[in-house]
Amino acid sequence: MKNGKVWLRFLGVGLLFLLIWWINPTKLIDVLEKANIIIIIIAVILTLPQIIIKSYRWQIMLRSQNIQYSLWNATLAYYGSLFIGLLTPGRFGEFIKASHVSLDCNVSSGKALSSVLADRLFDLYILILFGCITLVSFSDLNDIYMAGLVLFMVICLTVGFVLFISDSGFSWLNKLFVYAIRQGILKDTWLERFLGSESWLVKMRAGFRLLSATTLLICSLLTLLTYGIFFFQCYLLALALGMRVTFVTVMSAVSLGSLVTLLPVSISGLGTREASIVAYLGKVGVPAESALSFSLLVFITFYIVGGLLGAVAWWLKPVPLKSSLSSNSKS
Repeated sequence: MKNGKVWLRFLGVGLLFLLIWWINPTKLIDVLEKANIIIIIIAVILTLPQIIIKSYRWQIMLRSQNIQYSLWNATLAYYGSLFIGLLTPGRFGEFIKASHVSLDCNVSSGKALSSVLADRLFDLYILILFGCITLVSFSDLNDIYMAGLVLFMVICLTVGFVLFISDSGFSWLNKLFVYAIRQGILKDTWLERFLGSESWLVKMRAGFRLLSATTLLICSLLTLLTYGIFFFQCYLLALALGMRVTFVTVMSAVSLGSLVTLLPVSISGLGTREASIVAYLGKVGVPAESALSFSLLVFITFYIVGGLLGAVAWWLKPVPLKSSLSSNSKS
């Protein structure tokens, strides 16, 4: 079964090679050679303030848990997690951030992890919201129905978050899943580990419970700011390739591409992200070779360059991998 899961990760990579073969590598090279390198460099540089703001958001959450962690250390830990996350499967990079806090501040791995997971939920919330809006826009529904569906999704996400945070709502959900596990419905499945009393979901909720309304508002605004920078970077990459698209089109394409990367069928979203972006941009008249070149530039900018910066951060502030593995097992 484990081997099957490993091979499943290569489906996306295989899809990427099929896309390249279908479009023709020569066309891709021709598009990339004509790219404006100055605009690409500006887009890459903007990664620095984006990660610093995310680190500041995480620092605010740590402070709400009475954990004092400097912005410099938080930024190094954040970048280091990007480097390790690129080299390892799954979300192991997140445990690196938790290990930094656990070792530097002498707090339990569970408490440190709760802040990391709470931090990630802000990004996940925005990702799902924008991705779902893009999926709805794929349909042929008129504006009224589409606006209604988007509003419905926003309400569902908000209500779900409130139920997740509130004691009564979470208690009801927990009882429901415990009953399902006892009945054998969820037994020995990934959902059982996902929803157990010691799962990361429970620890993430514990971290969120410590956040005040003011902190939640500030972190939400910072999340919107970081995504604004992220989408602007992507728009710059599109401009560098000479693509005639609007900012909203780029934002929608990247949101959809980021949403499908949550599927566990690829490595760092390779292939699945490219296929969805090519399909979406093709709908608005962007040639396949330009769309694929754009998606590959997004990967290079945010994964490869981010990973290289993360390698520098790891060199400046490493954490023993044994400690990270220990924190992972205890969590």
